[in-house]
Amino acid sequence: MNDTSTSSGGVRRWAGDLSAWASSLRFSGFTALVVVLVLAGAIIVSPTLSTFVQQRREIAELRESVRQHQEAVTEIDAERAKWKDPVYIRSQARDRLFYVMPGETQLNVIDDIVMPSDAEEETNAELTRIESAWARGLAASFLGAGLTDAPPEELAGDGGGASSEAPGVEDPATGDSAPTDPATEETQP
Repeated sequence: MNDTSTSSGGVRRWAGDLSAWASSLRFSGFTALVVVLVLAGAIIVSPTLSTFVQQRREIAELRESVRQHQEAVTEIDAERAKWKDPVYIRSQARDRLFYVMPGETQLNVIDDIVMPSDAEEETNAELTRIESAWARGLAASFLGAGLTDAPPEELAGDGGGASSEAPGVEDPATGDSAPTDPATEETQP
């Protein structure tokens, strides 16, 4: 029973001490004015302070952006300086456009296949040149593209009502040959 009375006495003493401390506080008009001014200052300064922090963050981001753009400009200037060098221009023409100097022979590797080391195929050390008339091949391809062995019916399809009979061509349905002279053709009304 002593423990219970002691703990309730401790609470009472603590409550008494708190009320004694609260009653000892004296608020004067000057103290109230200072508290009001501090609160008003905090309210007035807080938007300005958040704006300041935000602007500092934006300034840091813009400085980083300027630094990146300056690096890009430096890279572009270095690239432009390369293109003023005739040796670099020649090397790019060789690589990109496959240009060669007069008297040189260019070798292009197409579908490069890596041969295994145990391959039994033998390679020839001599270079060979294949002569081809590319202009003749182009003309033959162009002329051959317009020629066909297909019958006129297949070429015309429905033909939009066009006649499949051509002068001098045999009609496969009847076996009759169409007239070759337009003056001997009969006109039907």
